[in-house]
Amino acid sequence: MKPTAAVSLNPLCAKCLRTCKQPAATVLVECPRFFPMPFKVEKHRFVQLDLFKDEKD
Repeated sequence: MKPTAAVSLNPLCAKCLRTCKQPAATVLVECPRFFPMPFKVEKHRFVQLDLFKDEKD
C-alpha cells in the first residue's frame, strides 16, 4: 500500500518528478526545477544537456 500524503500538494508540484514538493497553500507561478512526469518511460535520467560539446570528439 502507498502512504497517503497528510498535506495536499501544489498542483504544479503534483505533476513534477522531483522530491521538493510544496504544500497547496504555496502559490507557484513557475518553477525553475520543474521536471514533468514522463509517460511510458522506464528509467528516469537527470542528465545535463551538452550544449558546449567539443566538435573534434
